[in-house]
Amino acid sequence: MKPVAALWRLLLAGAVATVLLVLVANAITPPASSELNAYTADFTDVSGLHAGADVRVRGVRVGKVENLELRRRSEQSIAEVGFTLDSRYAIRSSTRLAVKYQALTGLRYLEVIDPADAGHAGSPLRHLPTSMTQPSFDITHLFNGLQPVLATLSPDDLNRFTANVDNFLSGDGSGLGDVLESMHSLTQFLADRQRVVATLLGNLKAIADTMSGHAKDFVRIVDGANKPIDAAIDVLDEFRKSHIYGPEFTSAVVRLLDGAGLKPGIDVDLALDKAITNVDNFMDAVKLVPAMWDNIPPPAASGQPLQCSQGRAELPVPVEVLLNGQRVVLCKQ
Repeated sequence: MKPVAALWRLLLAGAVATVLLVLVANAITPPASSELNAYTADFTDVSGLHAGADVRVRGVRVGKVENLELRRRSEQSIAEVGFTLDSRYAIRSSTRLAVKYQALTGLRYLEVIDPADAGHAGSPLRHLPTSMTQPSFDITHLFNGLQPVLATLSPDDLNRFTANVDNFLSGDGSGLGDVLESMHSLTQFLADRQRVVATLLGNLKAIADTMSGHAKDFVRIVDGANKPIDAAIDVLDEFRKSHIYGPEFTSAVVRLLDGAGLKPGIDVDLALDKAITNVDNFMDAVKLVPAMWDNIPPPAASGQPLQCSQGRAELPVPVEVLLNGQRVVLCKQ
């Protein structure tokens, strides 16, 4: 019984291994299509792309790269890529091709952006010029211009930073905090931190533009972080001027506001009420001017005594003696 049982175990293990082999082969092999159409496209750079690489539409494999050839056109070297595409899709004038990262180890694939349905494409294109393609991106541009910075860093810091960037761009949403923490460790010992961070974020933005859909959220973060840093660098000298001249200017403004009555603790409602009341009183006084003007008598003629509205008051004799004939008129109230 033992040889028979061992034979059954061997057959069962072989069947399981065969099923697993078929599943793995189906997973790594591009899906076969009933019909594939051939296309060619010109690129200025196809670094990392090779024959047999995937051709994808929104991440789904719909063809493969057949060949890559170097050609001379318009006095420049162009990489011509031949590839196949599922017959359900077609290339139109708004379609774009991009060489994108499959992994930061160097693998790339060809992404077809905005393809048309085969039944609604009209006359599809068979060749795409460089104006309709997006070239590959060299990862070394990430640290372009930062050689002095790299000289002060340890290999462990760089490896940790690139690993965190790889995790984030691969779709790990929790890796953003690790990326920012690595950026902090890269800049904590540097003198000119603003310029280093601005250069690093600019290079990260250039990489994210060529990445797959995982980089869309990161691009917005890069744009938002880069703008205030650039603005601060441009007006850095203004902060020094504000530190020097700011106290003198603000103290003069405070004195001016104090003179205008705007002091700390002032009751704004009461002050506005008094101001409006004074305006109303002034308007009431202006309304009395015509009546006052009408009641003013005309001036007396030259040499004539002034007229009294209530009559003249008789002066006592001693007062007349003191006046000595002066023309003084005393009116009754």
